[in-house]
Amino acid sequence: KGPATFVYMAPVFFFLVATGSLKKYCLRLGFLVCALLFIAVGATWYAAVVYYIPGAFHYFFDNQVTGRLFTQKYNRNPEWYAFLYVYFPVVLFGTLPWSAVWYPRLLNWYRRSKSQSRIRLKDWDRRALFLGLTVLVPFIIFCAASSRLPLYILPVFIPLSLISARCWTKWKPEWIEGGRPVAATAVFVMYAILLVSVKGGMAYWPTDRDTRAFWVEIQDKLPKDRSELVVVNMRKRGLGFYADMGVELVTTKSDPYPTFAEVERLSEEVHELPTCGHHHVFLVRDREFDQALEMIQESGATYTIQEGPDPISIITTDPAKPEGRIVRLAALGDTRSGDSGQIQLGSALYHTDESEALNGIVLLGDNISFLGEPEYFEEHFVKPYNALLDAGVKFFAVLGNHDIKGGHSGFQLNHPFLNMNGRRYYSEVFGENLVECFMLDTNTIVADPKQVDWLNRSLQKSKARWKVVAMHEPIYGAIERRPEADEQLRERLEPIFVKGGVDIALSGHNHVYQRRQPVKNIHYFTAGSGGKLDRGQNLEEDPGLLAGNDQTNVALILEFNESECRFEAIDSLEDVVDSGTIPESSNLAEAPL
Repeated sequence: KGPATFVYMAPVFFFLVATGSLKKYCLRLGFLVCALLFIAVGATWYAAVVYYIPGAFHYFFDNQVTGRLFTQKYNRNPEWYAFLYVYFPVVLFGTLPWSAVWYPRLLNWYRRSKSQSRIRLKDWDRRALFLGLTVLVPFIIFCAASSRLPLYILPVFIPLSLISARCWTKWKPEWIEGGRPVAATAVFVMYAILLVSVKGGMAYWPTDRDTRAFWVEIQDKLPKDRSELVVVNMRKRGLGFYADMGVELVTTKSDPYPTFAEVERLSEEVHELPTCGHHHVFLVRDREFDQALEMIQESGATYTIQEGPDPISIITTDPAKPEGRIVRLAALGDTRSGDSGQIQLGSALYHTDESEALNGIVLLGDNISFLGEPEYFEEHFVKPYNALLDAGVKFFAVLGNHDIKGGHSGFQLNHPFLNMNGRRYYSEVFGENLVECFMLDTNTIVADPKQVDWLNRSLQKSKARWKVVAMHEPIYGAIERRPEADEQLRERLEPIFVKGGVDIALSGHNHVYQRRQPVKNIHYFTAGSGGKLDRGQNLEEDPGLLAGNDQTNVALILEFNESECRFEAIDSLEDVVDSGTIPESSNLAEAPL
């Protein structure tokens, strides 16, 4: 990644031009084969990443190339003379003692060049010319670039090493071919010991990036009971080595940013405060302090502020009151329409979250479009739920049949807004082990022993008070165009649900709302009208149907505490179309179809 991708190709190009062999080289069979291999393997990899990963194109070419070479976007030593103190010390002193040989060899080369007539580049020693260009061309480019960091020139050390070796073999061939003088060997050994000592000593050198010193300074200011550290826009990953508490790295940026480990947004962390049973300790720099404090105040949490290591403040929030320690989840599926019904239902969910915070929204599959194409993501997901995303509400998705139909499932699996983190099946715990939600991939589970084994083991070891399963296809439920649920799926999953103590099973696929008669103490809901709606599809004569709605888009709201789960099904006008309580009244009164 980064400028090296392009900069270190430049010396090869200049070498071929200087030696007059560019055309001949490009017509070689080996070059043509390698070029085709790059197009088939390398270029398609870039194309796939750019296509599937949000922001990847911007990251590759703006953040890593133009942003560092041509603009002052990152403000990394932008002064025109910065190369004098950023790069030259690294090259001059970082190459010792091996580079000591450069100077007599350069002097010898200078004397010979003065005594001889000018030699054309074509007639130079090709190895020397190539090595020289692989050092000089990148070095000149990085010196002229607008952003300068020592790590940019680290690849230059490869040709510098070869140059040093060639110089030593010319200057002191007897040291290479014969026995090495004791004095010279001793000098190199002592220098190696010195380098190792300096490197070891740097671990104890005081610096503002010393996480251990940072931890020592803040630990007495942290609550003694259960807490979570929230680090805002800082790379304090090392805190996890010292803190006996969870450490979350969050960002104030709202746009997804392609990284190996996606960072949470600050709004998502603050969103947990009204229902969380432990302290949150926010470590905030001065420049983000006002923004963070305003968000915490809007959450209604009580807090204290302390001074930390300059320029950092420590904002500690109190746990939610016992009566507020509940988990509120929303569930809806088949949101792939992008039409006014989906948008209005998204607005209804936002108003629901405004009045009482949602801990998460479960998407029950068929999330984007008929074929799952990434180009519909903005129109069919971001726009309908933009207010919820800005408020920090997290979405947790499962894959539906349409999400894999076009071969684009990788996009959703890796999108930070959907929180699958590359997993086709996974679980999420909410509210101090109050609720654990098991997200399944019903596209493959019938013929997927690994997923079945994972579900079995995960349900058995779960310590959650409530166990909820979320999946796309239902194992109970009928509509006019699908009069029977998938029997093979039911035979595979129902015994596992019963054995594992599942309380609630949520599904989509059928574009209606249904609450079904509990089967073996498991409550089944279908909430498949989050966007796509099949009017008139519920069967009035269905004996297992307790309540249903096929006239409007519906989202299911589930509110859990230790003793019960209250549920409401709301439509796009925020009217309640069904409600009840689990488990106090398992045989709930029928609501109108």
